[in-house]
Amino acid sequence: MSRKLYAEDHWIRSENTEHALIAYNEQQSKSYSKAKNLFIRKLLGNLEGKRFLDYGCGAGMFPVYAAKSGAKHIIGVDAEETVLSTARYFMEKEGVKDQCEFILSEKWPAFQQNISFDDILLKDVVEHVEDDQALLDAASRSLAPGGVLIISTQNALSLNYLIEGTYHRVVKHQKDWYGWDTTHLRFYTPLSIKKKLLKAGLRPVAWRSVYIVPHKIPALPSSGQQFYRLEFLTLIDKTLGSIFPWNRLGWNIIAKAVKEKK
Repeated sequence: MSRKLYAEDHWIRSENTEHALIAYNEQQSKSYSKAKNLFIRKLLGNLEGKRFLDYGCGAGMFPVYAAKSGAKHIIGVDAEETVLSTARYFMEKEGVKDQCEFILSEKWPAFQQNISFDDILLKDVVEHVEDDQALLDAASRSLAPGGVLIISTQNALSLNYLIEGTYHRVVKHQKDWYGWDTTHLRFYTPLSIKKKLLKAGLRPVAWRSVYIVPHKIPALPSSGQQFYRLEFLTLIDKTLGSIFPWNRLGWNIIAKAVKEKK
């Protein structure tokens, strides 16, 4: 099992940075993504003066956010040069061009021994990586004592997985179905994520979840649409997504973990 690549027509593979950024921003403008990103920002907290690493940084939303929040050292890592080109273009458009270093790598970079980070973000990354435990171990080693790791991924302990997963895996016998993204390798649960974080020396201290109630509904064939989006249901995420047990029951789960001080 190795990293699956996106199709050639996906924005991630596009060499047209302007068009790629438009597609990326459209993706991030969906209510689902906006709720998830809001939770991540709140869990990251104050980044002023912090050393921030976004591993799997995509087109640069959180490097831009970190730069505008006053982070003093920002690094974005991704496996696709086209993605990093788009991220650099985004940083330039937002007026923070020189505030982030971007690294092209499919593996955890070999940072200098004296470099450690206060905050590391792994947003929708682990489900793409063959050796997820090795990734979390590497992230932990790169965190300063007391540093924070934010991880988000897809959750098998969710209503959407029960409905859509049953349809694909049981009814259609698609045992290799791993969600909306064909490049995913696996699902997680809050318990499996917790075990992997603890093994890496990271203590989970907060949980959030989004897409608690599915709002992307298949449309009637006569409608001419593929889906209906009942995006007002995102209010449920904003209301319950930080409250137990709902903060562990959304399609996407987000965990904040801390590296213990010695």
